Amino acid sequence: MSKRSSALRGGARAATGLAVVGVCAAAVVLLGQTELPAVEQEPIAVTVDSTQNTARSLVCAGPFSELGADPARPAVAIPTGSPTVAVSGTAAENTHLERPEGGDSLPAVLTSPVSEPLAAAQVQAVSTESLSGAVASSCAEPLNEQWLIGGATSLGVSTTLSLGNPGTVPATVLIGVYDESGPVDSVQTAGVLVAPGTDQTVSLNGYAPERERLAVRVVSTGAPVTASMGVGQTEGISPFAVSSVDRQVEPATALVIPGVLNRSDHGHGPSDSGENDDTPVVVRALAPAGEEASAHVRAVDEHGKSTDLGDIELAASAVGELSIPRWPEDAQAVIVEADVPIIAGALGSVTDSDGHDYEWFAPAPATTADIPAAAAVVGGGELIVVNPGGEEARVTVESADGKGEPHEQTIEAGAAAVVRAPQNAVITSSAPVHAGVRYVRDGAVAGYPILAPDPRDGEITVYTR
Repeated sequence: MSKRSSALRGGARAATGLAVVGVCAAAVVLLGQTELPAVEQEPIAVTVDSTQNTARSLVCAGPFSELGADPARPAVAIPTGSPTVAVSGTAAENTHLERPEGGDSLPAVLTSPVSEPLAAAQVQAVSTESLSGAVASSCAEPLNEQWLIGGATSLGVSTTLSLGNPGTVPATVLIGVYDESGPVDSVQTAGVLVAPGTDQTVSLNGYAPERERLAVRVVSTGAPVTASMGVGQTEGISPFAVSSVDRQVEPATALVIPGVLNRSDHGHGPSDSGENDDTPVVVRALAPAGEEASAHVRAVDEHGKSTDLGDIELAASAVGELSIPRWPEDAQAVIVEADVPIIAGALGSVTDSDGHDYEWFAPAPATTADIPAAAAVVGGGELIVVNPGGEEARVTVESADGKGEPHEQTIEAGAAAVVRAPQNAVITSSAPVHAGVRYVRDGAVAGYPILAPDPRDGEITVYTR
């Protein structure tokens, strides 16, 4: 083949290549400017019930633990006596937690399907050489974070913290302590390992000795836990009072504390400002985020009358306190309102010829309007319902087993009233209310909040591809 023929063939191939490239480029441009038909298909939405086959466990604190009951082990809390447990609803399973020190009985664990209303509470008369009075508390669901406020570690006062783990894996619990000056040095706090199916009680006197006011943050990893505090006080060598402290889930700007009282058959003592109570009601609060804040405290009665009690000025992360010289007659609850989220508790007492006792009352969460909430009322206890809203609440109380006639009562706006209730009560209210139980007998007082479960939306929408 001649050189000229090769050149002509190469030129033809190049021209053909350029033509193909041009056609392809034109096609790309044309496709980019032309709308092609699209096929659209909405994802298929499937609604599933996430609560199927799920269960809820309630853990009771168990027997009151006395610190120093064994002189050979003064730092060890020894369980004493046995509480009585009241239940509203039906537990599918009843078990207990093991304790290193044992005792006459063990902390109860009640389990039911999450869809079934269930509540439980316990009450116990405490009578030892050093302590006397009554304690009561709600049986609660385990949480990964919770707060408690009350008690002290000053002379004559011992405070313990009980941690229960009903789960199947260990829980590592970090205890953060706050006092009247702020957070206790982290060097003095540490993690506590709570084995599955057990309850551990630790002495706060060892964590933060010689403190006048206490608040505790409990954070667990590995498994959620329940937390409660026990407080015992002596005057010299004589018993003075005992109390249990229920947990709070999280700080809030408005807290409702049902059941607070101050009863005495000793009358009132004179003072510069008039006649005051022998043992004043005390309200404590903590703004844990570290802000300086002010908390306003008032008491409410069954007619909706509100009595301003004063303000608590809160320093950064320090436990503040308000002593109330004269408790308003007929008041049934305390409401604490602040400009930042806080936790709070109120100390009420009873004094008569049988002796003296006090109780740290804890805030109660709000029930959900028109949704039944189980409420366990211990024998001898009275149900207090608080309606802090601006409209009246129509409250219906009936037995969980359906026996007996329902009791209906209207709670005025801003009022707190005693409502007749059986031990296995179920409360339904037309408006959100807060409820608690108060127990008073023979110079002893105890109380606890009704821990209505958080509303759980059991429906989840899943979009399939």
